[in-house]
Amino acid sequence: MNNSFIKDYVEIPSFSQRDLFIIIVVGIVSASLGLLLAVPSNHIFDLTPLLNAVNIVGMTFATGLFSFLTAGLLFSSQASRSYLLRRINEVGAKRAYLIRTLHTFLVTSLFTIIITIIAFLQPLILGTFIYYPAGIDYFAFLPLVLGASLVVSICLTSIASSLAVITDDWRLCTVLGSVSTIVIAFIAGWNISPSAFNYSLTRNLTLLSPHNIVRALTIQLSGYQFESANDMVDYVGFVVSIEGIVGALLILGAISIVLLFIGQKVLSKTSTRWTVLEGMIPDHKIWASSHSAEKLQEITRIRRGLKLQRGLTITIVCVLIVSMLGGVSVYTTQIQSSTTIIHYVSPVDGERVPVGSWIIFDVDVRPPYPDLFNLLRFFCGIENWGNASDTLSFYYGILNMSSTDFDLLEESSRLDLLFSRENRTDTGGSGFGVGKNLEESYGPYVCVLKIVSVADPTENSYIEAELLIIQAAH
Repeated sequence: MNNSFIKDYVEIPSFSQRDLFIIIVVGIVSASLGLLLAVPSNHIFDLTPLLNAVNIVGMTFATGLFSFLTAGLLFSSQASRSYLLRRINEVGAKRAYLIRTLHTFLVTSLFTIIITIIAFLQPLILGTFIYYPAGIDYFAFLPLVLGASLVVSICLTSIASSLAVITDDWRLCTVLGSVSTIVIAFIAGWNISPSAFNYSLTRNLTLLSPHNIVRALTIQLSGYQFESANDMVDYVGFVVSIEGIVGALLILGAISIVLLFIGQKVLSKTSTRWTVLEGMIPDHKIWASSHSAEKLQEITRIRRGLKLQRGLTITIVCVLIVSMLGGVSVYTTQIQSSTTIIHYVSPVDGERVPVGSWIIFDVDVRPPYPDLFNLLRFFCGIENWGNASDTLSFYYGILNMSSTDFDLLEESSRLDLLFSRENRTDTGGSGFGVGKNLEESYGPYVCVLKIVSVADPTENSYIEAELLIIQAAH
């Protein structure tokens, strides 16, 4: 019996009651996950309401649950196969595929609109955002979030629809699609909590994931100008540029178009199985006694072909996931090895560091890795007090100048530019250090250190210590 809610000839989605119920339930689950997994921005500035809203919407893209389940049901549930067979007979497989893909986009777009409105209503209804007062003025950002979400939804719908046709099983489509999307989202930074993501070496891979493309496109559409790249990373989690967004959309769009053509071809072949195999369309049973041996062999061959197609799809997706995880691991290792530069290190057994004299190291900082920052660190590990007094003061720091410029400064000016601390031998004092985020700067820097005896500033003695100056990506 046909469970469709509407007439077959009307070109809008045709659902069985069961399919519609599943879509509604999963929509609620997906929206709840977006609300649960999103981390509110801990900064107060003009874009805070926008970031909080797009974080929620973005997390629904990060899980991919609703998009892939909707595509799976609209292409491979029993009711949908029956609907598609009728449409294929009327308009052909290619047009039927495009129409059904449009249906999938309309349903996912409706979900996107609802979750976007919920994201903006949440602070008014629940009062859960504590970083800015709830109000309706920030609803001016709603069209930006919605527009960016719909752009990405177009691409994601094409990908989900092709996977649904290839697997010809809505459960398998949902699992493979969601797992792949989640893995990509993890690789690309997942929740983009700036405090945690600020130091990620894969920060320049953020736009691999649809949920980050939504975030970046929304911010770009807002026209907001950050004071520096470092501020953008602190507030957003990664650097947003028009070039990066255009590149990401071109890649995602190209993949979507290729899969759109593949999906049309696959549907032409897959649909021929539905009237042959039992259980593919409603109330369709095979009576073995009514078929010849040749017909039964053909049915067995078709069933094996479908299993092989699904098995290959699972294998390809798993290989891609493993390859991505392995590739990111290799990529991270490559960044670490190519950006970690030891500018100075003491001998293995340490060295004598004089008390009362300036220790100055000229450091030529290399340009940063693309889309990452330079971090310069200066460490002093005290091994023993040598012949120095019980109490010493340490002045140390990293300065953006040459040693010549530093020598020209007055002593008081030098000390004012540096960190200071006082160590006593009876309290341990095993060492100290400083790390400086150079952002995108590079060139001449100096790491300086002066140890002064508190009791006798003119004391000429030494301590045993290990010094290390290291540059790395940040």
